[in-house]
Amino acid sequence: MVQDETILSPKLDIVFKMLFGNEKNKDILKAFLSDMLDIPEEEMRDIKVKNPEIEPESVDEKFYRLDLNIDIGGQLVNVEMQVRAEKFFPDRTLLYWSKLYSSQLDEGEPYSKLCPCISINILDFVLFGEHEDVHSEFSVWDVEHKKKLSDKMQIHFFELKKVKGGIDKGDRKKLWLQFIRSTKKEEFEMLKQAEVPAISKAIDGLYVMNDNDRLKELARMREKAMHDRASELEEAILTGEERGIAKGRAERDNEIFAKMKAFGLSDSDIKKIFNIKS
Repeated sequence: MVQDETILSPKLDIVFKMLFGNEKNKDILKAFLSDMLDIPEEEMRDIKVKNPEIEPESVDEKFYRLDLNIDIGGQLVNVEMQVRAEKFFPDRTLLYWSKLYSSQLDEGEPYSKLCPCISINILDFVLFGEHEDVHSEFSVWDVEHKKKLSDKMQIHFFELKKVKGGIDKGDRKKLWLQFIRSTKKEEFEMLKQAEVPAISKAIDGLYVMNDNDRLKELARMREKAMHDRASELEEAILTGEERGIAKGRAERDNEIFAKMKAFGLSDSDIKKIFNIKS
């Protein structure tokens, strides 16, 4: 590989999930969460990815939301990679956090069983333009008395566009975010010079994925689908017309499935990837 070769981008959600959701990479995920949440690795006695497969909530969302739901010894963590800017993204984040929190209890179970829920949002756009901080953390507070209502809610935003250049070995959060936003082999090789074992292993894992033609084609299709979806929505906003979007989406999805089949994936493989039940 030449130094300026383009590598599969970790900020493409399907690549992000394949890398961090892989059982073989649990040590990478553990180090990533430890660094991003400032939780010592030794306190992560158990870490379990609850949705390792690429399983959207419904077939209609198969090109919309791919994230990681993780259990860290009783703390539930949702990690989402978001490339496209959305007007109501904070509202969507609150909704997803509330679903994660409320999913813990069955009817009649005591509130004492509720565990902390943490939402990590890695954004490839600027959400908080009023400041230059890369990391923003939110919880529920008493505004007047500056008292936190509960330790069971944490919502984190990391904005990739605000990450500055230069390798700082002492800033693990920055190094991980630089890894996620990188696209060139030269950039990844520079990050290896920081000598962080988990990040170096993540880079090597990404190289292996990049040599897999089937994964590269799937990533290309995913990226195209995201671009098409964004273009459709933008056109609908500009014209005020939303008719035809659903039809166009179905036609595009059928085209993508046909291309995947022609590329060598079986019907069962395609159904497993998109969680389509027979």
